[in-house]
Amino acid sequence: MKIISVELHTRQPEELKAFYTETLGLPLLSEEQQAFSVQVGHSTLTFRTNLERPVGGYHLAFNLPGNRIGEAGEWLQDRVAFLYAPGSTSPVVYHEAWQAQALYFYDPELNLLEFISHRTASASLAPFGPEQLIGVAEVGLPVRDVASFAQELREKLQLPRWKSANALFEAAGGPEGMLIVVQEQRPWFPTQNPAQALPLRLSVQAPGKGRIEHSLFEISPAAATPQV
Repeated sequence: MKIISVELHTRQPEELKAFYTETLGLPLLSEEQQAFSVQVGHSTLTFRTNLERPVGGYHLAFNLPGNRIGEAGEWLQDRVAFLYAPGSTSPVVYHEAWQAQALYFYDPELNLLEFISHRTASASLAPFGPEQLIGVAEVGLPVRDVASFAQELREKLQLPRWKSANALFEAAGGPEGMLIVVQEQRPWFPTQNPAQALPLRLSVQAPGKGRIEHSLFEISPAAATPQV
């Protein structure tokens, strides 16, 4: 699965625009009165102003080449404050079951962001910068019933379960793109912040072409690329 576009709501549009375009250096694709969009590799990330949005944070991860977590940490260290796993002295978190390494940090609205490098991803020798971000790797989806929602993802989008799952957590998809389904109020790793359902819209390339409308979430198949 590929995550083609993500639309989130924000109460702080100017702060987020400065963070994503200046701190992270992502290209500004478009800007209008109530929204702006930036490019993250093959993904478009849009923030829509909604001053009534509940307080709380989204979770997003961005894919890196398979060999760049160290360079990413060096590049980020003067730009963000890293979040550490409990008991760790290094900001790099090793997810051995997923064969991946990750760095965690917040944006100004306390959305939990992650740079993740899967060992199976292609390597890169280019200097690290925002152009090394391959695309949106993960989007968190807090729900009341994890098993039921994950089953809906399998039926409508044909997204397989990624690795293990339990009543509070299930990842659907694969290293190129995952939907992280969690129980509402379960803390987002590596923080103690409870997962809270917030409005979002996703467009994905997936084997299944169904559409999902679930509480505050809308997930739709991406439009097919025209044949040249």
